[in-house]
Amino acid sequence: MIVLTRSANPDKIIKTIDEPIAVILGKYTTTGLGVSRCFGEKRVPVLWFNSNPKQVGFLSKYCKGVVCPHPKNNEKEYVDFLLSVGEKLNHKGILFPTGDIEVSAILKHRIKLERYYHIPMADLKVTEILLNKQKFYQILENQKILHPRTFLPNDISELESINKEFRYPCIVKPVHSESFRLEFNTKFFKVESRQELIQEYRKATSKNQEVMIQEIIPGDATHMYGFNAYYNKAFKPNGVFMYRRIREWPPVSGNGVLIENVGLPELEEIITPLVKKINYHGIVDAEFKKDPRSGMFNLIEINPRCWMQVGLPLICGVNLPYIAYLDALGKDVKNITPKKEHAKWVFMFQDTPSSFRSMLNNDLSLKKWISSFKGKKTYAIFSKDDPVPFFVGFLRILRNLSHY
Repeated sequence: MIVLTRSANPDKIIKTIDEPIAVILGKYTTTGLGVSRCFGEKRVPVLWFNSNPKQVGFLSKYCKGVVCPHPKNNEKEYVDFLLSVGEKLNHKGILFPTGDIEVSAILKHRIKLERYYHIPMADLKVTEILLNKQKFYQILENQKILHPRTFLPNDISELESINKEFRYPCIVKPVHSESFRLEFNTKFFKVESRQELIQEYRKATSKNQEVMIQEIIPGDATHMYGFNAYYNKAFKPNGVFMYRRIREWPPVSGNGVLIENVGLPELEEIITPLVKKINYHGIVDAEFKKDPRSGMFNLIEINPRCWMQVGLPLICGVNLPYIAYLDALGKDVKNITPKKEHAKWVFMFQDTPSSFRSMLNNDLSLKKWISSFKGKKTYAIFSKDDPVPFFVGFLRILRNLSHY
């Protein structure tokens, strides 16, 4: 396995590959590994560009890791880097961003980048509707699509006025998710009182973050659902897939760390008309919460990119990154439906603390914990045929623990 450093020259590797390369963009280990393995199954060559030279995903046998500038701090340098690699490719590459920062960066500079790369997603004007949560919730409101009650105060006085309309707890949620997460290392702030609301609002706005105030729909992780698909330029979905959370970490503000596939056609009935309305094409990862009071699905967000649990559709026969890859190259894509077998995706490094917390709170018994892993499984990091990233990651955790 070759792991490149910033000073290394990728020219020799690129010259040996005489087919279109899939280029993964982003820092997230689970997502990058999942996408790499999706392409590995189809023997598609992969370059993974990441600003972290210690990225454990670079050790996967399915990709070549390349350290690059960070797109948030050095957007021009980042785009220049992509162009410098692109001009050396034997065939146009296909870009697969795994974070909102990367999505924005490549779409802002789409015209220049398309000289060397295919970008299988809608342009920035359309995609911004999904990235900018203020625009997104305005669309949902206009289309009468169920979603959590949301307010966007302009200042403290407006915040005070809407304070009377909310029950606590509620959340202070960013308009731009990725920059907020990079700043505060969380998706949002959960607040329990008026005092906390004002405090966290000021904390966010002091860092020039636009934020919204949003209700929390009741229900634990098992009320969270996902819808995934690739929409072509005719806004037709392919590789439609749905899943349900079993556990998440951290609680409330975290991601699904144990999820399972389900069949819920009503989710597609919500997303497809919306995709057509805004003229979006590309990969979608939509998140829903089922309100236990009404039994109705509320749309939380749509990510216009690959996501961390992309390996679950893969083992159910739905390889969404590869579908996007083929469509970008103008090749025929068959209508793919998932296998009906029961399957699960597990992120053991985070499912373990989630499970222990639930056990301590008497929300999970040992018997239920064991039975929760029944069925066909795929893992966020571990893979029998690609084990090195897991073992290196595990050793790093042990090393960090030894410092306490």
